[in-house]
Amino acid sequence: MGGASSGLSDCCTSRSDRSLCGLNDSFLGEDAFYRDAFYDCNEGNTSHDGLFAKAREQVSLKMRKAAVAGGYAAFAVKSRSGVGDALKACVKPEAIQREGQAESAELRTPKSQVKHLPSVHDYPDAPRWLNNTMDEWTGPDLPQTGRGPYWSKGHGAGFRVRSGPDYRKRGQKTESSGSMYQAISCDAIRATEKLTDIVTRHCKGKVPPAPRSPESDRGGGSPPEWTKDCPLPRVICINLMLPYTTGLVPMRKDAGCSFVGFFHITAETVKAALSAEPPPAVRLFKEFWQGPAGAPGGPADSPDRSLFARVNPKQKKDQQRGLFKCIAHCLNPQDVKVPEMFHTYNGKPCLITKCGYIVKDPNLEWMEIGIDVRGFNILARKMLTSFRQLLPRTKIHYGFLIQGVDDEDMPEGILCDMFVHGCNMMEDPVLVDDDQPCSLAGVGSTSSQLVS
Repeated sequence: MGGASSGLSDCCTSRSDRSLCGLNDSFLGEDAFYRDAFYDCNEGNTSHDGLFAKAREQVSLKMRKAAVAGGYAAFAVKSRSGVGDALKACVKPEAIQREGQAESAELRTPKSQVKHLPSVHDYPDAPRWLNNTMDEWTGPDLPQTGRGPYWSKGHGAGFRVRSGPDYRKRGQKTESSGSMYQAISCDAIRATEKLTDIVTRHCKGKVPPAPRSPESDRGGGSPPEWTKDCPLPRVICINLMLPYTTGLVPMRKDAGCSFVGFFHITAETVKAALSAEPPPAVRLFKEFWQGPAGAPGGPADSPDRSLFARVNPKQKKDQQRGLFKCIAHCLNPQDVKVPEMFHTYNGKPCLITKCGYIVKDPNLEWMEIGIDVRGFNILARKMLTSFRQLLPRTKIHYGFLIQGVDDEDMPEGILCDMFVHGCNMMEDPVLVDDDQPCSLAGVGSTSSQLVS
């Protein structure tokens, strides 16, 4: 597996002992049997720590991880044997296409619920792909299963986040409420190489302008707007990098694809950030924003560029405040035929450290965070490649937040979120022309997939 590590070592920043992404030397990956990494996905809390001596705790964790791996292995064997209609859908993705073709015309998506026209092309040199590869879903309800690809604005609700008092002992959670940044675009793109540094390399260092406020919102006066006096960035770019392979073949090149979301600060967040006593979630993000980060166009091996630079190696990750977390919550698990045990991890936060990069605008207007799934352990990567044909049936709510630990950090708040519906990671990403980073090859290809 050492060859695989060297073959893909350019995926993120390197460190002295291992690559940032943790492209690991062991077959199961550095994180596969690593206590903090497993708790990252399953959250965990210190309420159980007293039950174990260190050795007993490690045995318990390994048994849980082995159960997950065993459940997946058993499911894979049954899938290959073709047992059950549900499993056939996993083995034969064309069954999904037949199901979609059999739907009646009355069930097809009204065009009035889809926003086709780009809304962020009001600034010079905007890349043609921006907000032009996936349509925004604006219907009051979720789109039908199998329809897409669409994205829709999040509302910050529907996640389970940490809450006080005394989270360290109680480990209690509550429903999230509201988000600090609003989604303004989501795009699926790919290239001959892995896409990183979206704003710097593919948007010429410029980010979308503020979205226009509806006329109905202006009756009570103009809401506060972002200025350079605001202690938070105006725009956040999230670059989710998905591989097409598991990475086990050292010499196999895998550029994968990227799902790129842009988020704009809300008027409420601007007001809160400028107040004398901002809410805990705003204060946490302000501290995160002031932390180390890479510079646009700076060296890829800069230690500050890695989100792992914010980790205290002497402390368990689930007990460290200020770390970046991602949540993926599938809203229709009943339509996705995967092993039942994996449903227990639906909506669980995952800490992003070794697999994340951060770049900050020197003018303090924007921030970009990249999440490279190539650095997840082999089981996670194998699951992605094995079940990716089911992604077009999913409706997923993605949320991002900063981890809180103490009462003063509670409750945690959602930084930004969005819904993504019916995405096919193999067919939907549009090829970006490498010779002209702000151009697009095949733009508009998704329009032919819209349902009349």
